[in-house]
Amino acid sequence: MIDANAAGYAVVGIGGLVAGALWGRTLANDVRSLVQAIESRVTALEGMVSAAKTAPAAANASANAANAHASAIEKHAAAVEKLAGAIEKHAAAVDDHGAATVAAAVESHAALTAAHPVAAAAARS
Repeated sequence: MIDANAAGYAVVGIGGLVAGALWGRTLANDVRSLVQAIESRVTALEGMVSAAKTAPAAANASANAANAHASAIEKHAAAVEKLAGAIEKHAAAVDDHGAATVAAAVESHAALTAAHPVAAAAARS
């Protein structure tokens, strides 16, 4: 009889362990989701409280950022205008150089052509 009682206790114990494990897992998942929901609500509340405290500072920071951005845009526009002037000067210099190079080439070609014996004979006839 003692063996039967021990076997019964073992069966009940194992059954209780299995049932407890399954129910415990479900309970743990439910508690975990409950805690996560509470944490998200607390985090949202903390965010609202800190936003209310820092709203004036954030407004000032936003205004300062807008002013800095406007200043940067003005500086960029001035730099672009300066660059456009430099590009125009460079283009004029390239045109002058190109014209001088072409003129020198034409003069050189004319001098070589005049000095060539065939061209000189053709010019005499």
